[in-house]
Amino acid sequence: MANNIAFQPMGKTIKLIAGATVNNATMTADSPSNQYCLVNHSSQPAYVWISPSASPVNVALPTGYNSNAAYALIVDKNSRVVITGPQCSNNKSVQVSVIAESDSPELYVTPGEGLG
Repeated sequence: MANNIAFQPMGKTIKLIAGATVNNATMTADSPSNQYCLVNHSSQPAYVWISPSASPVNVALPTGYNSNAAYALIVDKNSRVVITGPQCSNNKSVQVSVIAESDSPELYVTPGEGLG
């Protein structure tokens, strides 16, 4: 459940390099949480999707609508955002999936609870 507090990290931060092909990582948390702090220090946007590891969904670049729509959340260049997603814990993982249109943005993801 999302809390109305400042973001509180509840697990280890992972670093993913976004590129032209999808890069996936598995993430757990020290205690149950379903919010994620996403940080992109790069000069290019990154696209991310977080899904349950039991039924992972890869991120893709959205190129339009209908069949060209895709599962992707844009993390703008030089930005920090907190999103809500599927829950992870010390015994339940999620898949973090990233991709980029150009360059190699570095995306840092931390599980936790609270507002950005």
